[in-house]
Amino acid sequence: MRFDKFTLKVQEALQEAQSLAGSFGHQAIEPEHLLVCFLRQEDGIAGAILNKLNASPQKTERELESYLKKQPSVGGSGAGQIYIGDRLNKIFDKATTEAAQLKDEYVSAEHVLVAIAEEKEGQAGKILRQAGITRENIFKVLVDIR
Repeated sequence: MRFDKFTLKVQEALQEAQSLAGSFGHQAIEPEHLLVCFLRQEDGIAGAILNKLNASPQKTERELESYLKKQPSVGGSGAGQIYIGDRLNKIFDKATTEAAQLKDEYVSAEHVLVAIAEEKEGQAGKILRQAGITRENIFKVLVDIR
C-alpha cells in the first residue's frame, strides 16, 4: 500500500485511528476506527457529506463508538502492536480503485467513504447505509461540494 498516494487528511485520520484503536485496546485498525476519525476532523469532507444528506455526524460517531466499545480488547503488552486490519486493507484497495476510475491523482476521504459505505461485512458500512449514506448519494453531494 502506497500511503504517499493518500491525501494528508486520510493520512492524518489513519494516524488518529491507530491511537483510537489503541485506546480501545484493539490490535487492528478497522473501518469503524477510521470513520470515527474522519467524522472528528474539522472541516472534514465526511462530516460535510453526512450533513448535506441530513445524517447526523455526531449520531453516527456515537453509534460507531458504541460498537467499538463492545469489541474484544487486548490488555497488557499484547496491545502494543497495532496493524491495519484486513477489512480496512480492502477498503483502501477499493478506494484506490475508485480514485483511479475518477482519474484522481490521490486517494481522498471521499473515496474511502464510498468504499466504507459499500462494505457489506462491517458495522461502519451498515451504519452509513441505515443513515441513507450510499455511493450514489455521496456522489450527488460531491457534485455540490466540489
